[in-house]
Amino acid sequence: MSWYTSFFTDLANGFWRGAVQPSQTSAEIDFVTGLGAGPRVLDVPCGSGRHSIELARRGYSVTGIDISEEAIAHARALAPSLDWRQGDLASLGSFGLTADLALCMGNSFGYLDHAGSLRFLRDLAEAAPVLVVDYGCTAESILPSLPGEIRMSAGGVDMVAVNSYDVASARLLIDFTFSDGERTQRSTCVQHVYTAGELTRMLHGAGFSSVELFGDTDGSPFEIGGHRLLAVAHR
Repeated sequence: MSWYTSFFTDLANGFWRGAVQPSQTSAEIDFVTGLGAGPRVLDVPCGSGRHSIELARRGYSVTGIDISEEAIAHARALAPSLDWRQGDLASLGSFGLTADLALCMGNSFGYLDHAGSLRFLRDLAEAAPVLVVDYGCTAESILPSLPGEIRMSAGGVDMVAVNSYDVASARLLIDFTFSDGERTQRSTCVQHVYTAGELTRMLHGAGFSSVELFGDTDGSPFEIGGHRLLAVAHR
């Protein structure tokens, strides 16, 4: 089983729900809606639903897919009328969904091995003519200044993340500890690291004809040392 199938429990999800401010979600959806795509959106993985719910609030028809039973239950409780589905991004093609726009937000790209990531991008290309990938683990982003340890608290959960980089496999390994004072979860996240150029070539290979690279929701260009990459691909 892949690491992410059991990683996103209430502790991990609760931390990230508390860590992201509503203003960040609003800025990200401003960026997405500014692309001018049609009204049907596929959000995968959707996590606890913050992007899907904001899109629905703005009149979009959204389908959100995530592997985490806890995250989907949380999202469904907030917005029961939306199309929430529990499922694995590795088998996206089995859903047979189509949309005008697909989103892979929240630094959720790179969870799969290389073959799986290629298949995931092909499935997204078949599902929608426009794709936005929000990726915080490009080589240009993390390798200039990879932090050894990060400590944060959010959503009533304390988080410690210890980072290491596997040079031979180009993987970022993050040993997480989440604790709410009564319970503790220790899990390792594995994200495959690509350069922006490698991701661009993968998107072209998946069937997208053009790719634009942005460094943030303000439309600034992606540069070495930037904290995130927003790749917008058009089929």
